[in-house]
Amino acid sequence: MIEVFDKTRRRVAILENAYAASESQKINSVWYFYFSLPYGDSKNEYCKPFYYVRPDGGELYRIMPETLSVSESGGISYQCEHVLATLIDNVLFGYHVVGNLGVYTADVIRYILDHQLVKNWVLDECDFRNQFEYGWEQESLLSALFSVLSPLSSPMIVTDTTVYPWRLSLKKLVTTGRPEMYVRRRYNMTSYTRGRDPQNIVTRLYPLGYGEGINQLNIKGVNDGVPYIQSPKEITDKYGIIERVWIDRRYEDAASLKAAAEIMLSELQEPLVSYSVGFHELTASDYDKAAIGKRVRIIFPEVGDSVDTYITELTRKRDDLKESTITVANRETSIAASLADMADRQRIEQTYAQGATQIYSQALQANSAPDSGATMDFFLPSEMRIVNKVLVKVRMKKFRAYSKATEAAESKTITSSTSDEDTRTSSSGGRTTATTTSGGGTYTSTTYEAKKTLTATAVILSAENIYPTEAAMYNAAKHNHGIPDRVKLAVYGGKDANGNVIADGYATFIESGAHSHGEHDHEITIPRHNHEVEIDDHSHKVTIPAHTHDITIPGHSHKVTIPGHEHKITPGIFEYGNPQNFSLYVNGEKKADFAGRNAELDITAFLVGSDNMIPRGSWLSLEVRPDDLAYISIDLIVQGFIQSRGDNTV
Repeated sequence: MIEVFDKTRRRVAILENAYAASESQKINSVWYFYFSLPYGDSKNEYCKPFYYVRPDGGELYRIMPETLSVSESGGISYQCEHVLATLIDNVLFGYHVVGNLGVYTADVIRYILDHQLVKNWVLDECDFRNQFEYGWEQESLLSALFSVLSPLSSPMIVTDTTVYPWRLSLKKLVTTGRPEMYVRRRYNMTSYTRGRDPQNIVTRLYPLGYGEGINQLNIKGVNDGVPYIQSPKEITDKYGIIERVWIDRRYEDAASLKAAAEIMLSELQEPLVSYSVGFHELTASDYDKAAIGKRVRIIFPEVGDSVDTYITELTRKRDDLKESTITVANRETSIAASLADMADRQRIEQTYAQGATQIYSQALQANSAPDSGATMDFFLPSEMRIVNKVLVKVRMKKFRAYSKATEAAESKTITSSTSDEDTRTSSSGGRTTATTTSGGGTYTSTTYEAKKTLTATAVILSAENIYPTEAAMYNAAKHNHGIPDRVKLAVYGGKDANGNVIADGYATFIESGAHSHGEHDHEITIPRHNHEVEIDDHSHKVTIPAHTHDITIPGHSHKVTIPGHEHKITPGIFEYGNPQNFSLYVNGEKKADFAGRNAELDITAFLVGSDNMIPRGSWLSLEVRPDDLAYISIDLIVQGFIQSRGDNTV
């Protein structure tokens, strides 16, 4: 029974008169269903393009082309494709990259399905958790979905169209274990064909991805520096080394390219052995019913074959089940399909943007000092898929100034003040210091002019004669005209022949008696004279004992007024410093020291991060620090492979 549904999936007809119905199923491909109706059948009006049909409650197909054939038994033939093909109606326009670390296979599939304009399909189950990176440009969703399978081992797409939205699962094909179906000669086998093709064996494969020439992506970086993968020794001993180059420029990640190449080599390292077996589903038992991916044991005693494998293709003739056939192989994808895939990739890559090797430069000139170098900031765009090298040319000259003075501002008053008063003490330990010994000599003071001095003082004495020691007792001046008692004074009597003074008797103490001196003046005239002092040879010795000095400085402020003024500018180029060496810093980290004023350096290795890649799209800095004041010139040159992609053309 074949049911027909309109575009809203509402059943509109059942085709009772359909004939020549057959179903062609192939693993990981779009399935097809064919049927015919008599050209006079009224149900033909329901078989419109993009309407759906479901044969015998199985998978859902949509009607595509139709062919009218008029003859005695003529009719209209219809070809239908599985509704999985609805994914070909939408595209990933532009360039899309998804995957890599933290993004698993299920996430990639959801990313593809999220681009449906009508959400017909959702992801149900996914047995894989790989983190491959995928890139697409102008691809249909169906093509992108099939490309997800390329680097996976034994994947199989399984669909469920009995519910809506339709469900899609990615299951791991179980190729070993107990058979789930038996096809035996003289039981349910109607025909048997075996083919073996060793022409396309490959035991060493060179995979290449995005780019061109020396910039084309290879697997050296993830394969210990070896650009190829090779079959195990037991395979190469059997067939030798047979080399092929596999190019798929859709791959932009080396790890993903290698994984896909390993799957490819596993398909090509052994000759394809394929079996096409006609069978008859005798019962409804699972052991008699064929399905894609089902493990099957084929037994043909006459030729000595007993093969355990799985079904990769199924053609079911619904009008005559005896004509149904299955195709099995020793791998899930045939060599022919693999080689065709290689050719398809070469055609597909023509729609992918490529690029070319580019060189661009950047320059900087700046004054610098040992503590403040010349810094150049730059970045590598994400479109630069491959960086071949980054070169730097450095030249140092003397520091350059272009003037000697600048104009001053208006007058300013600047006040500085201290805080509270402060007492500071300094101490000395004391010492004895001797002066330089003097040789003596005669020294004459300054000459003075003659001078008169007048006094006008009256003195009144007591009535009794007193001694000076008694003056206080009598409230009298210390005055006496006499000499002490029992003292005799010699009277001058001239000189003898030798010039000696001769005494002429003596005088004794004579009391002055009570008397008074009236007010009177004394006039003394000091004539012009000088003083002469003779100093003998001598020295001075001074001993300073241990002592301290305490000084207290009270809080105070200083106020300075700078009047308005200006400095004249002297234009010119004035050079300072004499640099001879410099240090190189990358992203603030010192990398190396260099001698001399000129250098040409390859700094590619200095820019590589912990992931062995140079960061893209983020700022990188290069700093040159001289050992003295310097004028530094830096030229940066980057050579790399630029991808021909961009959002705008201007």
